Amino acid sequence: MTKKNIISTLKAYRKSSTKKRQAYLRDFTEKMMYRTTKTENPETTRAMVKKVLNRIG
Repeated sequence: MTKKNIISTLKAYRKSSTKKRQAYLRDFTEKMMYRTTKTENPETTRAMVKKVLNRIG
């Protein structure tokens, strides 16, 4: 991403509603957990990560 794209994305994030921000952070958390567990355990699926997050939260 270029600097211009990053700045415009951050501005849009700031202007968005609280619900949208929370949804974005939930999705981001899920993606990061999937990435980190995928490198350690290649059999990990997105569904497995969702299942664990649902148990926790």
